[in-house]
Amino acid sequence: FPLLPPPSLHLLPPNPHSSGVAMKNVKKMFGGKKTSAKPYAAPVHGRNDPADVTSNPADDDADANAAPVPNSDPEQDALASRRLSLDGDIPEEGLQPNEEKVKHEPGSEGTVVVDSSKVKIPVVVGTCGMAGWEPIKGANRRASSEVRKENQDAYCAHAPFLGKANMLFFAVFDGHGAEGRKVSHYARDSIPDVIKEKYIEFADADSLVPPDADENKRAEVNRRRYDAMKESYAAAERGLTQGVVDCDPLFSGSTGVSCWIIESELYSIWVGDSRGVLGRRAGPGKDKFKAVDLTHDQKPTRTDEKKRVRHAGARVARWRRNLGPLRVWLPRDWVPGLAMTRSIGDTILTEYGVAPVPEMTYLKLTDIDSFLVIASDGVWEFMPSQEVIDFVGKLRKDNVPASEAAESLVREAVRRWRRNEVVVDDTTACVVYLDYQDPATEKASTGIKSFFGKGGVHGEKPMQVADDGFLIPFHPKNDVSDEK
Repeated sequence: FPLLPPPSLHLLPPNPHSSGVAMKNVKKMFGGKKTSAKPYAAPVHGRNDPADVTSNPADDDADANAAPVPNSDPEQDALASRRLSLDGDIPEEGLQPNEEKVKHEPGSEGTVVVDSSKVKIPVVVGTCGMAGWEPIKGANRRASSEVRKENQDAYCAHAPFLGKANMLFFAVFDGHGAEGRKVSHYARDSIPDVIKEKYIEFADADSLVPPDADENKRAEVNRRRYDAMKESYAAAERGLTQGVVDCDPLFSGSTGVSCWIIESELYSIWVGDSRGVLGRRAGPGKDKFKAVDLTHDQKPTRTDEKKRVRHAGARVARWRRNLGPLRVWLPRDWVPGLAMTRSIGDTILTEYGVAPVPEMTYLKLTDIDSFLVIASDGVWEFMPSQEVIDFVGKLRKDNVPASEAAESLVREAVRRWRRNEVVVDDTTACVVYLDYQDPATEKASTGIKSFFGKGGVHGEKPMQVADDGFLIPFHPKNDVSDEK
């Protein structure tokens, strides 16, 4: 089965050399301008002559590894494996914020609007975000100390959502580049507003269509919800390119992962490599939890995504002497070295297949579904999905509050970064406890009709939502690399 919906989702132009046609199609798709950013001029560096790279963008089986680059800097090579979102010959001002403009404001990354008295769905939400660290060079040119990075992550929690007591919305955004913080914060604020604008008129009628309704009726509901999400992500990028926010998105962008709960229905939407995972009890009454991936990281290591961006003309390779992760580059320049294949922003790669076109999955929650974890890649880089679920599941079993569970998870992820890397990425997690009981037990004890049905031993499987709203198989491989 395909990992993506039918070709209708592949909205990006296939011509690898006709950038004018490509951009025309992208403009038609999103209704926005190309970009308000200044034209890009490729830097001139002897050690990065693009002629030294062998690549055929139209060949899906082309060598995914960059050829050795002459005159490479050993000091730079030592850092080539850093798991950052951007790398390469980007001007310094395109990679890092101006230190004079960096303001560390703990807590400003999150927008949490939760009023349990107005929510019918019993959940408990915990969030935590922590800025990363990076080394600085001392007099001997070695990394002798570290400084706190500007936190470019952002998150939000809305309960109720759209003013509906049966709707909840949670999201995490992971910015990168010099203005990544502006991008992630704008996405956090604008996406919920656009969903409301595009979907509010259908909300009441769609809520009357049960999950087990006729397949065609369900497809219409799914399509409207998916369309609202796609438009919200596209509008976030348009706001950047059309000057709604003071930001140059040429070398800056953000990932995004959202969970939209409507009664017992869970929609997971994502762009990039931020991830959502469900913690499910491994059988009724058991203390162990199984990880159920709700999203599939959009990285160059994902075979279908690598083919898609290559088909659009991008080059997929490692930076320098075949070190570090696969990244997305311009066809003949060592920029921008993006570690994901879709994002909000990063407009230098828009015509080469990198665009804010999200994927979406659908899952009907049941009584054995215990909690959700949505987080930036700072969590997932060194902790597989199952390990994260085991970690949070133990806290859940021990009645640790969701807020403390989110903080503990972030601190554990940071420890893993310090153990494995010279940098520490920004790390953000949102933990949502799903406090549902068995329907019969709940009705007897509270008198309130349960939103959830019986999950049996295995529960429901997530399915991918195609453009037409119909459901197709979903087979994520987040912790199993497709990389060759």
